[in-house]
Amino acid sequence: MTRVAVREARIEDAEPVFHAWQALRAYYASVDRRIIPAPIAREEFVAAYAERLASPGAASFVAVEGTRLVGFISATVAQNQPDRLPEQHVAVGQLYVAESHRRQGLGVELFRAVAAWASAQEGVSHFEMPVLAADAEAMNFWRSIGFSPFIQRLWAPLSAPEADA
Repeated sequence: MTRVAVREARIEDAEPVFHAWQALRAYYASVDRRIIPAPIAREEFVAAYAERLASPGAASFVAVEGTRLVGFISATVAQNQPDRLPEQHVAVGQLYVAESHRRQGLGVELFRAVAAWASAQEGVSHFEMPVLAADAEAMNFWRSIGFSPFIQRLWAPLSAPEADA
């Protein structure tokens, strides 16, 4: 069996990352019906991916087994709201590990790559990220590596009944 290597993403990774990202979006939609992936053309994704790779405030890493992509992670330095300190944090965008490679430490290895990059970013001392509340597997993974809830984002349709006074 070929060893899985985690490395910085390159532009030639855009196509396989696009397909993995589409699978991740489909998974999100299956977890919560409120997620409806907007159509994104491959060309549009590749152009945005090239911009991300060129940005000093963003990082992307891939996990490859031979020539096959089996995972990826992305992160960006983001500004906090004015009432939260420090002024910025690293936001983890997405983490994807192919189903065949889950529960083997690859997600942790991808996160460590982002953590090493994040530790070199000036003025950054923590991570923040959204996780679907309905995605118990993701919640358990992130909690297992030290994440904890901070702000919960609640949702209700406009037709939600009013609370009893």
